[in-house]
Amino acid sequence: MRVAILADIHGNLPACEAVLEDIARSVAPDFIVAAGDLALRGAHPRETVDLLFDRCDSVLMGNTDCYLAGNYLGGAYRERDHWKTELLRWTRDQLGDSHLQKLGALPFSVRYTPRKGQDLFVCHANPRNLEESLDPTLDDVAVRRYFAHLDAAACAFGHLHFPYRRRVGRMLIADVASAGIPRDGDLRPAYGVFTYTPKGWRVQIRRVRYPVRKATQALTARRVPGGPLLIHKLVEARYRHHHALMEAARRHSGLPPPGPVLRPPPGAPVRNAAVPLESRAPVDVDPASLPTDLDGTVTDAAPLPLDVLNDLDG
Repeated sequence: MRVAILADIHGNLPACEAVLEDIARSVAPDFIVAAGDLALRGAHPRETVDLLFDRCDSVLMGNTDCYLAGNYLGGAYRERDHWKTELLRWTRDQLGDSHLQKLGALPFSVRYTPRKGQDLFVCHANPRNLEESLDPTLDDVAVRRYFAHLDAAACAFGHLHFPYRRRVGRMLIADVASAGIPRDGDLRPAYGVFTYTPKGWRVQIRRVRYPVRKATQALTARRVPGGPLLIHKLVEARYRHHHALMEAARRHSGLPPPGPVLRPPPGAPVRNAAVPLESRAPVDVDPASLPTDLDGTVTDAAPLPLDVLNDLDG
């Protein structure tokens, strides 16, 4: 059995199209799951939701889907004068009543069972709720609390927009990251492929190319509330505590630490690639300078304030 899982699409239609095309062309899964946060924060919420319902076997609820449907509100979306409140109103208008009702009725999770006792459990943020992220820096005691009641061999989730895999006892868990707004330093949309083998579940995180500038231009052209901040976050593609997240993710995945930085020979020009990521001076990214089909990482974006960057309420 093979299950492709994309999460946190956030109305980024070009990225969603690229991911679904890659799934169809390169993965050929038995099932496709959209694991929540489908529409809010992107320029094409309705078109993205329609595409996901058309192509996916299961569509799950995320926290921002609940906000849109009016089930409850979280974070700054509860503040009357915040730009996110205006964004919420604009996105609801774009979706319309029938789509909002569909979002409000989405299931919390889905299971796939290749054989007895080998379930794959898929949810948005964690097996208990839609809001708390399973940060790779959490210690084992904290992580185990989220899985104490779960009878499954593997668990896939998103919400953090940061890909990694980890073992919780005998259970394999993996954040499949974001297909719409990646936050691990790589602009390319990410999704996960869980494959059941005779040795149990295995997971692969795949990245795809897509026209980033098309997504940023649409945020401006369609006058999406908070557009400049949304564009900045999209092209920055990382959190303030990026290094700590990366180190924890590498440790859980069993990867060796990064090797020493290679220095150029005497007299050779100094290249930016030889400078450690955390030591580089911040430089603002101009979305207009992005190529139409960009494949790579953003390493020089200027950080936003921590309270703006780390808002996991979507």
